[in-house]
Amino acid sequence: MSIIGKGTPSYTFAPVTGTIRNFRSPEDVIASLDSDLEDTVALVASGGTTFLSPILGRLGGIICRDGTLRSHLAIVSREFEVPCLVGTDLTELTDGTRVTLDIDDGAGVVRESASADVREQWWDYIRRVGDEIAVKDFDLTVPPAALDALIAEELTDERLDDLVQHMGRAFKPEMTRRSGFTSELFPMLPYMSLSVIEDFHSYARRVATIDAAMPAEELGRRLRTGPNQVSPLWIWMIGYHYLCGRECLINMGKVRRDERRDEVRAVVDFWRRLALAHRGDGTLDYKDAGFTNRYLPGEVVTELTDAATALDPAGAKALKRLNATVSGYSFLYFCDSRVGICDSGPYPYSGDQQTIVRDYLSLGPSAWAYPWAEDLEPPYAGLTMALVFDRSAFTEFEINDWGTTFTEPDQLLTAVRKAAVFGYRTDGTRELLDATAWPEVAAELSKSHMKLYQRFAAMDRRERILAATTMYTSGLRPFAALAGVTDQIDWSLSPDTLALYPDPFDDDDQAAAIFGTALVANDMPGSFSPVR
Repeated sequence: MSIIGKGTPSYTFAPVTGTIRNFRSPEDVIASLDSDLEDTVALVASGGTTFLSPILGRLGGIICRDGTLRSHLAIVSREFEVPCLVGTDLTELTDGTRVTLDIDDGAGVVRESASADVREQWWDYIRRVGDEIAVKDFDLTVPPAALDALIAEELTDERLDDLVQHMGRAFKPEMTRRSGFTSELFPMLPYMSLSVIEDFHSYARRVATIDAAMPAEELGRRLRTGPNQVSPLWIWMIGYHYLCGRECLINMGKVRRDERRDEVRAVVDFWRRLALAHRGDGTLDYKDAGFTNRYLPGEVVTELTDAATALDPAGAKALKRLNATVSGYSFLYFCDSRVGICDSGPYPYSGDQQTIVRDYLSLGPSAWAYPWAEDLEPPYAGLTMALVFDRSAFTEFEINDWGTTFTEPDQLLTAVRKAAVFGYRTDGTRELLDATAWPEVAAELSKSHMKLYQRFAAMDRRERILAATTMYTSGLRPFAALAGVTDQIDWSLSPDTLALYPDPFDDDDQAAAIFGTALVANDMPGSFSPVR
């Protein structure tokens, strides 16, 4: 562990390790009153004891940038026997950094805990089983240095198997909580099966091209700077849909579980690095983080939330109407899938109030290059809603890995008290929409909806299946666009996938049997077979 700071110990104490938390104001102290602080090392500027007095005796340690042994903080920390360094020369430390306070030849030192320790704890978490729906407490803090080390870590065969099994345990029970895969317009099981199989056939080549131009972790960092760039769901799908395709082919006897291991490693590792960098906290998906995703920077959420205005009855009705209209349109645009809609959060706001940031991505022509969207002219290319609600209104609250919010009681928008709606232009710029404009936006979207509906209604069964397959298998296009390699990738369906249509995947029952047996009705603890 490297020394990152030196100070004067307030008394002779044994080494203590904890997580840095900056305390800059009385509000920070008050906000921590109900927290378990035994693992917290408070970082403060002043040696006056009054500031930390409500929590001082509960802390794991204290680092103070100024002060001497005669400072109030040094005196009281000795009485409480809380390890404390005063007059500490220290680099800037962010919340969540793991440090150890120690005494070396009479001098107090601050050491940053080895990233390897955090990495091992992270892999221990990955190997844990969890409850009946594979939820397990993410009970570790991953500071930036440890996150970078995790991202850079080589994915050995053993690590790959650990990760694939973790993903399989998370996916299988979640599938059992899904509604039936049915649609009057699109034969869902045929197109879902074809699309995940196509991902298995094509993703190794595609991610190699993207990763060479812009590493997955850099993509993740760039895509977390603001909303409406890419849905976390599309990131999630890279790993999970690919493994679904592999499992279907294993079930069909066309691939052995130990085949194409390096391709599996390449895709799963690309997903892992992308997800870790995008989320930024060491978790890989919503379920890992207790059915949350707070990937947006605090200042971005503050900007979005500060633009929200209180809803009167007319405004609440207009918001619900707009939300319902754009939801229906987005489901249709993405062939009766939810991948164009994604919630992130909940982000803390004030007291019991929290914010959900809801993105509606790709309402017209976009990086996905869907042929049915080429001439659509919606009023905006995308919409973002900042929805401020009272958390105490719900007894249960979760956002699942599909980016969909579920509450008890249901109807999130009924509890929304303030809202802001932003419209995105095709050049990526955005504008705040006045509430009086919401009905007009809904009306314009309804026109595009009808045009799109008529287009899909005119297709025959085969055309709809292949259109929906194209929809899902274009999942890497936004990442390729950001990396600047869209034109270097063959986006057509592979011959190996097309050979499975129409037999067996034009038949709903056969498709359901293959998909369901492979991913749910198996005798494994999860959905995905090991690679060894």
